[in-house]
This record gives sequence, C-alpha cells and structure tokens, in this order.
Amino acid sequence: MTKQKILIADDHAMIREGIKILLKKKKEYEVIGEAVNGLDAVEKFKNLNPDLVILDISMPELSGMEAAKEILNIDPAALIIILSMYDDEDYIRLCLEIGVKSYVVKSESSEELVDAVKNVLAGESYYSSRVQQVIVKNYTSSAKKNKKEQLVKLTSRELEVVKLISEGLTSHEIAKKLFISSRTVETHRSNLLSKADAKNSMELLRKLSDLNIF
Repeated sequence: MTKQKILIADDHAMIREGIKILLKKKKEYEVIGEAVNGLDAVEKFKNLNPDLVILDISMPELSGMEAAKEILNIDPAALIIILSMYDDEDYIRLCLEIGVKSYVVKSESSEELVDAVKNVLAGESYYSSRVQQVIVKNYTSSAKKNKKEQLVKLTSRELEVVKLISEGLTSHEIAKKLFISSRTVETHRSNLLSKADAKNSMELLRKLSDLNIF
C-alpha cells in the first residue's frame, strides 16, 4: 500500500512528536519531514513534495499563514492544514481566503486532527468543531448586519407606514391618516414585504422589530 506523505511544521518539538505518534497509528500515513519554522516548512515542501502539510499558525521566520501563502504560490493545489491555538474569526477568515483546506484548534480532541488529515487528503475541506461554530456565528452575524443595512434604507414614508401598521391600522385608515390613497399604502406594504423578505405583515413587523428598525 502506498502511504500518503505528510510534512509537519511546528516550532515545538513536543507538538511535532505528538502529531507523529498520532499519525503513526494510521498505517496509510507516513511523516516524511519536520520543520521548525515557517521558512523551513517552505523549503522542505519544495524538497520533499509531501501530499499534505500540517502548519502551526505561530512560528518564527514565517508564520504558518505566511508559509501557507508561499506554499500555495509554489503549488496552488497544495493541501494544507493549519493547526492553531486561536479560534479568532480573523485568523480563520484569512486562512479561508488564501486557500487553506483545513483549520484545527489545538485545544480540541486529537481525533479532530485525524479527521482533518483524512478529509483533506480525500479532497475535502475540514474545520474542527470550534472553528465551525465561529464560521457559523460570523456568517449569521454578517447576514443579519447586511439585512439590517438593507432595511435601514427604508424611506421616511415607509417608516411612517410601518409604524402605523404596528399600531394595527388598516390600509384605509393609514391612507386617511397620511393623506394618501389606499393604493399608495398598498404599494408601500408591497415594497416593505419585499425589502424584509416577509410573507405578511406579522412577519414584516417581527423582522423589523428584531433589527430595531422601529
């Protein structure tokens, strides 16, 4: 059986040894090299041509992220797992942007790293449980922010209509109060439902209230 070749880069010998012991249990993998810093990792990648590189994000000379960029410049198809103590969304986002296939937080179980190796070598991306939580939270927050930015662009007239809808007034009553036609009120209602991606007035009011629009 042909073994898949792995390069490990971490400036702590104990971490490298731990990863080697972990991967040695899997007969299909072979650790063919170790690097003690980011620059060393790039050079060993050139010389050893591994199937996968595991990079610690915090290393001297070049950080794991900088080393990943260099390696991907050499070979855009290179498979890289970032191993990090940090679950900061900025680190995760930057790694995603440069094309890293996997990000695993060191504080999680060793099985997360084994799963990452297996999935990345199979051509899949893999993010450990904690990283997935951060990605989902960031995505949800961004989506809500974008929706709010869109909804904040309501016209002053639309805001007046929303306020009166929230008070339980009918389109006819709103028209009389604002000195406009009922047809115009219905047009405002339709535009509001579209902007909020709401099916009815109740859903419209709930979404706008959640976003503190009124």
